Amino acid sequence: MSHYICTGGCGGVSDTPGACRAEDCPKHGKPLEKCEAEDCAHAEESEEKANE
Repeated sequence: MSHYICTGGCGGVSDTPGACRAEDCPKHGKPLEKCEAEDCAHAEESEEKANE
């Protein structure tokens, strides 16, 4: 399943293309990168950070 991730360290993940919206991320406002990872580890990381 393809999705889009931020590689700036914030763990941002989206189902649609866009830009990073995390104001404290070094890549804030930069385009998300397409990822076709099968394991969806990015989504798990993002959920963990949201629950902190």
